Amino acid sequence: MIIGCILDAVKGGTFNTGFTLYFLPVLNELHLSRAATSLPFSLARLEAALEGPLVGYLIDRFDVRVMLVVGTTLAGLGFVLLSFVHSYVFFVLVFMGPLTMGFQAGFNHATMAAVNHWFRRQRGLAMSIVQTGQSIGGVVIFPLVALAVLNLGWRTAAFLSGLVVLLLLPLVLLVRHSPESMGLLPDGEREIAHPPSAGAVRPDHRLREAQEFSAREALRMPAFWRLAAFHGLRNIPYSGVSVHLVPLLVWKGLDLPTAAFFVGLTAFSTVIVRPLMGWIGDWRSKQRIGAVGVLLGALGLLVLAYSDGTLSHMVLFAILFACGEGINSVTWALVGDFFGRRNFATIRGWIGMLQSIVSIPGAVFTGWIYDQTQSYTYALIPFAISYGAAGLVMWRLPHPERRAPLESPAS
Repeated sequence: MIIGCILDAVKGGTFNTGFTLYFLPVLNELHLSRAATSLPFSLARLEAALEGPLVGYLIDRFDVRVMLVVGTTLAGLGFVLLSFVHSYVFFVLVFMGPLTMGFQAGFNHATMAAVNHWFRRQRGLAMSIVQTGQSIGGVVIFPLVALAVLNLGWRTAAFLSGLVVLLLLPLVLLVRHSPESMGLLPDGEREIAHPPSAGAVRPDHRLREAQEFSAREALRMPAFWRLAAFHGLRNIPYSGVSVHLVPLLVWKGLDLPTAAFFVGLTAFSTVIVRPLMGWIGDWRSKQRIGAVGVLLGALGLLVLAYSDGTLSHMVLFAILFACGEGINSVTWALVGDFFGRRNFATIRGWIGMLQSIVSIPGAVFTGWIYDQTQSYTYALIPFAISYGAAGLVMWRLPHPERRAPLESPAS
């Protein structure tokens, strides 16, 4: 879990949050519109959609360390190559190729699958702690990236980021795919030397083991498709806003260093919100906390759209937007609760594919709206509606049920 948190911290600080710092320098140097600058981020969603099920299948069938090593190497080399591009075409190819592919394969899917194998009772909290690393990266690593971009240039910042990612390679070799490989059970319990009688098996273990679904079974269930709809609707605002976050704050009247500070504040808020929501989700209801979180995120976007740019309004936006992103881990933990451990990465890959397809236009749409109106308002309103729709879907999410086989008629 600690290693997963470190990996997500580096990813969050250099890629998820950090890449918004590259937006304006790349736009100015390559003489691009905001829609054109946003295009690689949207195309990366398409790439994630295509590779999601395959990556998930490979993680479920092979050692998770294989995907971690491959992904870390590609992501590190992607940043290094990015520092040498001088044309828009090569920028798109590098961003969509090794950079995005590496982070999708070796970080997103692999770390979450490992956590799902290791935890049952506190799965929501465990996933939240691991993914809090992304926010910690936004607080600790993002300011360093900002200093590098502002003082050394975006190319040097990209090169240094690549070196940091490559330094993670020895660390990923310490990850173990499942507790069974170490003679343990999920949640750190010890393997029982002599199998007890059927009546002595703990009820919670019997219940959990009974809820193992194959990817094919999951794809036939309404719960799967509503989870996919939720993640798609939740990810549309995030993909549309996160890439433009610094430009959005500059649009509200902040200078570049102050905008970078508020991006860090949003990440810091998520450090607090994400594990808190994970704990509450395990204790009460993952569905309810997921729904409330995205509704608060919608309120945050409305605050950003209609505020006058005062610092108090920007603080309120940072906290509320952190709530919309902070429930991400809880709702992915719900996938493990619903469908089990064995095929989690494959099922998550299929949901990720559908989520990515839906969110492909988000960043380009945001840039196009600004290019046409010189304002982000008419992009933020649809994003707030998307968050609201996601909340309604999550609130009414049904539990999966395996259909009983039809009984043959009596002779």
